[in-house]
Amino acid sequence: MNFLIIKLCKHLITHNMRSIQSCCIGSSPKHLVCFKNWTGDMVMEIINSALRLKCNLIDTHGKRLDLLENSKIMILQEVNAPVLNMAVSKAATLLGADAVNIVDQLIWNHDYNGRVFSYMADAIFVATSTHTCLQRFAQQSLVPVMCMTSRTHSTIQAMATIMTIIEEFGTIRKLNIAYFGSPHPVLNSYLLLCPILGANIKFKCCCSKQPVSPLLYKTGETLCAQSHTSLEACTDKNKALSKADVVIAGPENFKKLSEFKLCYQDIEKLACPSWIFLHTCPRGKEVDDNLFFHDRARTFVAFENFQYIAAALMASAIKDHTF
Repeated sequence: MNFLIIKLCKHLITHNMRSIQSCCIGSSPKHLVCFKNWTGDMVMEIINSALRLKCNLIDTHGKRLDLLENSKIMILQEVNAPVLNMAVSKAATLLGADAVNIVDQLIWNHDYNGRVFSYMADAIFVATSTHTCLQRFAQQSLVPVMCMTSRTHSTIQAMATIMTIIEEFGTIRKLNIAYFGSPHPVLNSYLLLCPILGANIKFKCCCSKQPVSPLLYKTGETLCAQSHTSLEACTDKNKALSKADVVIAGPENFKKLSEFKLCYQDIEKLACPSWIFLHTCPRGKEVDDNLFFHDRARTFVAFENFQYIAAALMASAIKDHTF
């Protein structure tokens, strides 16, 4: 009798795992590892879903929707990303799921960990300092893998910023985006998102003496050619800010304070009349209080939007649900 029970259990487990694999293979895509694998429509589906959720639930404190009841969200950290971790954890709680944080020196070259973790989670959100290893990890996973931040991407922050821009202007198409600051994974995400969503982007992330090209610059150029948008690398502040609708400051770089000094007068003089400002954070002395807390600054709105983007990603990946 015990032998028959064990054999039956093995059969059920095998059948269930095959069902999971079949489900994951049949859906496209389950993972968000790189925006190169996403279309503009796919990105906008998530952002519009997040916008509708925010419209219906502007205050998430003490709220619970139970959309993902009995689901487990795994947050794997190889790098410290407290704001992202909090946003994903809050989104999981909001949707009725449980979240677990794993902080460890993960051995990414053990690709099978993607499969091992997926036995115990319904979605995996990852913060890592690598990227190619994350791709291999996702290939082994039987459940959706979402890149929170990596060496080449900062997906949730970039999408939350785009969401904030759309809240302000109603669209991102044909807008001029300016990034001014040190290189950062989120810049790589903008270099892909702007062209696939129909926006133009200029950036200054270096000086003329030490030229630097973001990792996905060439990919961004290719996408711009396909979408008939523009991408321009600048070494001059005035050129980068000229006619900008949106100015995004990069994170602090105490070694480059003078190079990336930015104030309200700079933007007011050069940008479009209806400009808005966002800071990638952490903020340093390169941006003063007058600009950081200006009534045209939308930094805090973008950070609030992290949780809505995370919730929209979870709902879409696990339940194929949009708000």
